[in-house]
Amino acid sequence: MIKLINNEYEIIESNELGRRFTVRFKQYEYNNEIEQTNWRISKNGCGPTAIATVLASLGYNETPISISKIMLFNEFGFLSDGYYNGINGVSMIYCLNKLINKFNLNIEYEIVKINYKNPEHMKEKIINMIKDGYMAIVNVGPHPNVFAQEGHYIVITSLNKNNNEFYISNSYPEGDNQIDITFSYEQIVNDMYKDNFDFLMIKKSIN
Repeated sequence: MIKLINNEYEIIESNELGRRFTVRFKQYEYNNEIEQTNWRISKNGCGPTAIATVLASLGYNETPISISKIMLFNEFGFLSDGYYNGINGVSMIYCLNKLINKFNLNIEYEIVKINYKNPEHMKEKIINMIKDGYMAIVNVGPHPNVFAQEGHYIVITSLNKNNNEFYISNSYPEGDNQIDITFSYEQIVNDMYKDNFDFLMIKKSIN
């Protein structure tokens, strides 16, 4: 069951095929500027939105706005120039570490790189990690692809046990019609933004 909450996010319920409970934030609905900036989540905020989707789905009270503020401002409340114009792989990891330390989040993460000439080598590892409760942030693009018409972060949320394909959360309008669709490992890798962190795997810590 998919329950529309408001224009900014929706709850995707788990199903019998393995899809997990997900809070899907809609990046394109966040059109207001972040206070003290001219920065809009709808334009530049797929990174914060992806992190917020993972954390909210794991039970933390985070939104694209709260994550964006962590990324955009330093501990003194001033804009951090390195993260102002865009969110790249380096700043995603920086933000995740900052969140873990600041709020003592009970999560763990692992960066899984692949060999683009032989991506099948990591397929079983990625699938098994998703089965084990990890969610994954993946950067797709920059060329037009099935998820977006540009570079974009999506979230792999869970695995369909019948076909070993991935359920995803896509914060762009394309994602409105991708909730019940699954995507193969090969499809994800084909649209992946090369030489990023590839698969940023995140889950709640056991201890």
